[in-house]
Amino acid sequence: MKATHLPKISVITCTFNSEHFLPKALASIEMQTYPNIEHIINDSYSTDATLGIIHAYIDRNQSRYPIKLNHCEPRGVGNALNVATDCATGKIVHYLHSDDYYIDPCALERVATYFTENPDLVWLTGNFVVEWKGRRVVLPQTLLLRPNLEIALSVMNFISHENTFMKTEAVQAFGGFVETKSDPVEYSLWLKLLKTHQPLIVNDEFAAFIIHKGSTSTGSIFKLLQAISRAFHTQRKEHILPFLGYYQDKKIYQQIKFYINKIANLTFI
Repeated sequence: MKATHLPKISVITCTFNSEHFLPKALASIEMQTYPNIEHIINDSYSTDATLGIIHAYIDRNQSRYPIKLNHCEPRGVGNALNVATDCATGKIVHYLHSDDYYIDPCALERVATYFTENPDLVWLTGNFVVEWKGRRVVLPQTLLLRPNLEIALSVMNFISHENTFMKTEAVQAFGGFVETKSDPVEYSLWLKLLKTHQPLIVNDEFAAFIIHKGSTSTGSIFKLLQAISRAFHTQRKEHILPFLGYYQDKKIYQQIKFYINKIANLTFI
């Protein structure tokens, strides 16, 4: 089948002084067997060797698939992702951070197959894969998500962004990523998508995340606790309670609210 008949996948990578891990991310894109991709790189004016690595990568691959290099001010990960998404022309989008990498050459080919076999599919998610001290570990959290995704997400942001793929138009329609520092950039997007679109949860792995000291969420115990605190902030903002889900739509919440209003309106003589 010709590449033009396959759904285009936009791979988005945001960089800022990413020289240590970026080569592995780029190499994993170069080895993909899937023929219909574009790569959008959004750099926030790096001052290390990042730009040199990117330009060498472009020189090697510009005849193989489209590569776009943009620059934007360093205003946080959420802003960088949103700016890059506006440039995406693919039907499917994937966010491969500079400290992520595809774990095998057929990763994007499998993703395209899932979407092709499920024409109405809006998003899919797989297992969480981390690399720690050179060792890759698979956390099969899809076993946790499959029984009741809404309840699982009401407890914590269990979805791995590295292994989640979405229709580009859906990301844009639901407002993209959060740009404030008080929330995880992607948690609200998952919750909004879930209201109207069930993802395909696959027992599969596509990309890995490298745990390192510079990571914004797992670089230290303090950063991990910050990430958990931001997740709870998102839950409050989205009107979600752990194990209950969207409480505003629940019958028990409506009953409690009714009786509270009744009590508040009582006139005591």
